Amino acid sequence: MSIVVNRMTLTPLFNRDLARYDIAHFWHDPDLSAVADVDPIYWKETSGVFSAMTLTEKGVKDAEIAAANADRDRHIAKRRIDDERVLRAFAEIVMDEINILRGQHGLAARTLSQLVTAIKGKIDAAQ
Repeated sequence: MSIVVNRMTLTPLFNRDLARYDIAHFWHDPDLSAVADVDPIYWKETSGVFSAMTLTEKGVKDAEIAAANADRDRHIAKRRIDDERVLRAFAEIVMDEINILRGQHGLAARTLSQLVTAIKGKIDAAQ
């Protein structure tokens, strides 16, 4: 059993049968001694030689990961507001209460779609 590393993602796979991994897509038993104590997300490769990122490169990578996580979290939050019955019921109750107060002041009622749009706007603004 050996180590293979995906050429695109630099993801290491340990204790693998080399015959099952195409050399065009994986390095077979590469020398990983320079990155033995480094998280694989901070690896870089040049002509099959692996090395650790510099502190500056790690900072850039961390920023990329944070931005991707924030985008993912925003996307999930928006999807939940559309899909979850409990959140929708809560929003309808709040909307009903707001509309009672708006009616007391002669203001037009808000619709559920207006409320959902406003919530999504707040999610986008919470960066």
